[in-house]
Amino acid sequence: MLVLIIPIFFCCEKSNVVSKNKQTKANDSIVFWIAQSKQFKTTKIQKKRALEKAYTATLDVSSDSIKNNFFAEIAYQTEGLNFDSLFVKANIKSLEVATKIDDFLKIGEAHWNYGNYYTDLQVTDSAYFHFHTAYENFQAAKHNYYAANMLYNMAFIQGRLKDYTGSEILIFEAISKYEKVKRYDKLYQCYNYLGLIYIELEEFDRAIFYHNKALEYLTKVKTKNKYKEGSYSNLGLTYQKLNNYEKAIEYFDKALKNKNLINQDPVFYARLIDNMAYTKFLRGDTINIVEGLYKSLKIRDSLKNISGVVICKRHLSEFYAVKKDTTLAVQYANEALGLADQVKNNRDKLETLLLLSKVDMKNSNTYLNEYVHLSDSLHVEDRKIRNKFTRLRFETDEYIQETEKLSQQNLLILLGGFLMIIFFSFAYIMRVQRIKNKELLFEKEQQKSNQEILSLMIKQQTKLEEERLKERHRISEDLHDGVLGKIFGTRLGLGFLNIAADNATIEKHKNYIDELQNIEKEIRTISHELKNEILSSKENFSKIIKDLIDERSNLQKFEHVFYCDETIDWDDIDDIVKINLYRILQEALQNIIKYANATFVEINIKLENNSIEMLVKDNGIGFNIKEKRKGIGLKNMNSRVHKINGNIKINSSKNEGTTIFVTCPIQIINEGKNI
Repeated sequence: MLVLIIPIFFCCEKSNVVSKNKQTKANDSIVFWIAQSKQFKTTKIQKKRALEKAYTATLDVSSDSIKNNFFAEIAYQTEGLNFDSLFVKANIKSLEVATKIDDFLKIGEAHWNYGNYYTDLQVTDSAYFHFHTAYENFQAAKHNYYAANMLYNMAFIQGRLKDYTGSEILIFEAISKYEKVKRYDKLYQCYNYLGLIYIELEEFDRAIFYHNKALEYLTKVKTKNKYKEGSYSNLGLTYQKLNNYEKAIEYFDKALKNKNLINQDPVFYARLIDNMAYTKFLRGDTINIVEGLYKSLKIRDSLKNISGVVICKRHLSEFYAVKKDTTLAVQYANEALGLADQVKNNRDKLETLLLLSKVDMKNSNTYLNEYVHLSDSLHVEDRKIRNKFTRLRFETDEYIQETEKLSQQNLLILLGGFLMIIFFSFAYIMRVQRIKNKELLFEKEQQKSNQEILSLMIKQQTKLEEERLKERHRISEDLHDGVLGKIFGTRLGLGFLNIAADNATIEKHKNYIDELQNIEKEIRTISHELKNEILSSKENFSKIIKDLIDERSNLQKFEHVFYCDETIDWDDIDDIVKINLYRILQEALQNIIKYANATFVEINIKLENNSIEMLVKDNGIGFNIKEKRKGIGLKNMNSRVHKINGNIKINSSKNEGTTIFVTCPIQIINEGKNI
């Protein structure tokens, strides 16, 4: 008889509770109580009390992550103690907290605990549901090992319900995950279980292949336990199904060579003895087998292994049927049927009913009818459960597909959003660039306009000076040629006039002639002075500056002192420098008028080391430079200084006036050569 020897993974490798050095005193107590529940020497009652204390204390823990770890550990420990009431409470709390903080790993572990719990209660559909939910969360947490464990557990449940195809699919999924984490012990168990599945599917060659593959992986496992003996037993059962009894006995004998097996696992030892004896019976040996059957029965009965007892009694029934001892055959078969019914083992019940229909000829039809009825009802029930599992997996697949579809939609939305951001960013950059280009163009045009304005101002000033010079020249000529000639003629006439008079009159006459001569000299002097160019072209820009200062001082009524170095040849200085110096001074005077309340202003322009230096100083109220936010005026002054590669320093403090000092390098040209 085939017996599944690979158990569900009840023991999960869970992370330890948070280290003691990170816990408060209360947390240390919880850690202590949980540790006490794990001690080998502690009684079951003491372990339960320790876990109850740990649970009560955990309710008051503030940190969700720490609380979650404690609840998960308590639930795990109570599961091993069959402490159902505390297990349910702790696991509910663990699931609640894990869900609250989106801890997929702990959510999966909580459902894993539920799966084990319902497996113990033999509520297979609930167990399967929780294993499947745990699998989904482990997938979300990207924990391949735990996810593979859940696949194995689901495969085991489906195998027990004879859904071998579904079980096979899940096992292969588990294998792919175990291979990624190189868990050779789990790979051994998966291939061994595949061998058992193919025995049930009566594909015995494939069963032998996978059992041998399992043994290959076993060579890579350090702690082998009784795995090798289990594989030998399964290979023996496979060859038994193939009626190759010699080969089957060979493998059973290999397993029984482990002399410690009776102490390590007496249930498995009893199964091996029974399998060996029953195989010999099938081979036709009816003499030396009864001792083995009774020995196995005795061990199983002493261990309360009822399922094993059922199998032994069924084998004894077959033995006595061959021996033509119908009474004992029927007796053992009925005893097997009663025990199978007692533990609700429908599989053994079916086998026993079929046996009774053969050995109890009087009631054969009754047993056959009962067999058919039970078989049909079990098929219906199994089909319902398999359909339930299929729906669960189908709904999950639909959910996964929907999730993938939403992920694709989200990806498209993100991509579209990203492209929109790039587009708008590009449009914004282009707009900013256009604005900058417009500003540069405007600035260039403004600079050109300023140059034209200055040129016009200079031309206008030059023209005014020329007209003044012409007017002076005309006046000089009129004085020299007209008035002076007439006076000269009058003086000569008076000089040759013979006046007969007294000495006093003659003296007075002489004095008038001398006075006319003096007037003549003065007019001549004025005429020559008018002909001189008092304002030369190199003084034109200086005159423009002076006019600006006079205009602003009259507007604000402040006194001023203006000095301009006469050595500066303004004609040889670039118009851009003159325009920006003019605008800087204009802005400085404007600020003095608007904000300074100054009564005295000093303006000084001089040439120093091929640099023009301009000083503007007032005695106004001043301002705190650190606190003052730079306005457009100061920014413009800085901008203009930057354009002429100059520097500007502004010193000011409250009630102590303001000083602006500007320097800019120039190139002085003399006769076409830079000096």
